[in-house]
Amino acid sequence: MEFENVREALKFLLEYNDTTLNPNLKSRVNSGKWEPSTVSEVQAMNYDALAQAADMLGMSDLYLNEQPA
Repeated sequence: MEFENVREALKFLLEYNDTTLNPNLKSRVNSGKWEPSTVSEVQAMNYDALAQAADMLGMSDLYLNEQPA
């Protein structure tokens, strides 16, 4: 999933992780059937969105383990 801006990424993260909006979070792996999400699937989705937001803010060093320039 690609985000156009940081606001879009944050909106996704807030909605995706809201237990009221997504009480029975499901994922589809390799175009298979929808099944309850595992912790690692949720972490992967969160990490991707957070990395994109960091990129947009010029802070990729946060996940690349580099020192800021």
